[in-house]
Amino acid sequence: MRGRLRGRLAAAVVAILAGSVLALFATTGPAVAFFSGGLFLDVQVESPAHLVARGAAVDVPLEVTCNARPGTVDLSVSVSQKAGSSVAQGFGHTSVGCTGSGQQITVRVQASGGKTFKQGTAVANAEIFGCNADFSTCGSETDSEVIDIKK
Repeated sequence: MRGRLRGRLAAAVVAILAGSVLALFATTGPAVAFFSGGLFLDVQVESPAHLVARGAAVDVPLEVTCNARPGTVDLSVSVSQKAGSSVAQGFGHTSVGCTGSGQQITVRVQASGGKTFKQGTAVANAEIFGCNADFSTCGSETDSEVIDIKK
């Protein structure tokens, strides 16, 4: 009797540990939490970005995939770059129509705070936000990448 109880207890412990390890190391796709509501959102920052108006702004390329309805999502992008002893930074946003497949989008990020962007490396952060048709499920996804800024 004790042997069976120990065997069941050992099997339960092994099952719990195996499930924990699987949950910890299993790969998940973007916006997995939103699949239950039928919502899929993904944004990927791409490189290089391009200087606009001598560094007053940069055009940041993104790949966006979404199926939000009524059909649009909001994209926000920020860029930070070391500029001498301080930091050049800026923010841009736009709305995008969802097609259900990957789209190449460019968001213009305007420098703020008196510092301009220059050629070199920077950090770009992007966020996509959208809802399903009845607004019962809303969500967002983010991506942060080190990018090159070129002319």
